[in-house]
Amino acid sequence: MNILILRSSFQTDTFVETEYADLIQRLQNECQAEISIIGDENVETRDRASLQTLPDAVMIATGGVENLFKRLWGAIDVEMMCAPSQPKAVTMIADGRNNSLAAALEILTYLGNNGMEGHIVHGTNDEIISAMVETHGRASLQGRIGLFGQPSDWLIASDVDRDFLLQQYGVETIDIDLQRLIEGIKAVPQAEADKVAQAIVNRSKSVREPSETDRVEAAKVYLAIKGICHEERLDAFTIRCFDIVKTCSTTSCLTLALLNDEGIVAGCEGDMQTLLSMLLAKRLCGEAAFMANPSQLTDSSTMLAHCTIPLSMCKETVIRTHFESGIGVAIQGLLPLTDYTLFKWGGSQLDRYFVTEAKAIETPYSEHFCRTQITLDVNLKPYLLQHSIGNHHVIIPGRHEDTLRKFMQQQKNNPKELRIH
Repeated sequence: MNILILRSSFQTDTFVETEYADLIQRLQNECQAEISIIGDENVETRDRASLQTLPDAVMIATGGVENLFKRLWGAIDVEMMCAPSQPKAVTMIADGRNNSLAAALEILTYLGNNGMEGHIVHGTNDEIISAMVETHGRASLQGRIGLFGQPSDWLIASDVDRDFLLQQYGVETIDIDLQRLIEGIKAVPQAEADKVAQAIVNRSKSVREPSETDRVEAAKVYLAIKGICHEERLDAFTIRCFDIVKTCSTTSCLTLALLNDEGIVAGCEGDMQTLLSMLLAKRLCGEAAFMANPSQLTDSSTMLAHCTIPLSMCKETVIRTHFESGIGVAIQGLLPLTDYTLFKWGGSQLDRYFVTEAKAIETPYSEHFCRTQITLDVNLKPYLLQHSIGNHHVIIPGRHEDTLRKFMQQQKNNPKELRIH
């Protein structure tokens, strides 16, 4: 997807990149958009060929760009664009800041006066991303996924056919030797790790078990994995985390919490199916997701728990040790009592899925379960005890059942929906 951002001569590219940093990043990550910024003073330096075709969308970043759009429109081969084989309307993005909506409305009227269709995508970042995905059909998983080590030994039904993944969805999988990570952890500068460890303490309500050394070692894992993700250009990754526990006497729980918030989708235990569920939640719903184990079931509720969660999902967090091992750093997060979507996409060829909406009724805490715990007001016994798609499921903030189901119904392999009853 190609998106051209228009700004007035009163502003700079740097202003646009800073002002719209989150939206631009999400357009790049979730819509695979290639972004170009253009202003009045640099339009003449543009490659003429690049201005002869209409981009997939024009983002109006500021007011005062109406004549700039008119100049660009004059260079477009409108006859070719409107040929029967290539019907196309003009999509404009304008969130309203910096007089952008006012300019977009003037341009929309100009298009109508010239016999051309157009529409404006307006709203919050979430609304803009959802509209762009729906309009341009780019809610794809395309990208690169890293697998640090192999799936955990107990995950005997959670892998994905990699050839199918590449051919069907354009997802490339990269194997990363855990020894490379271990060497990377050793190479992290102490000062950088100290800074990350202190920042996490500052963001948390309190620290329970982990010592300062524990926190610094967990920060080293974060910095080492983040570095490899950038080197390998990874959009997402999953890690055989218990090997890190055994080899390095620390955990990757903190790493996953931080990187999910930074836009790199991160899952644990080498569970590829759950990672793809999380990646789809990010691309389609614009949300980081909580990967969790169903832990307690009643006829009216389901409790799920895990030792890592995106910090952005939590009202507050406590720094704890990892539940099973009692070492390293894990996250005990307190989630808001609001609406969530429970989702899982699975099968070796992603041929099944489960999705339902529920409300959180409790954020309990028991020493018998992983550190972050949440109870949803839904009875999943009929599904989980008879037809469950593996162990881990993902919890997505908000109500996204219809969006996820619509995506599934559009897939060529026609995944089967498993329902509660």
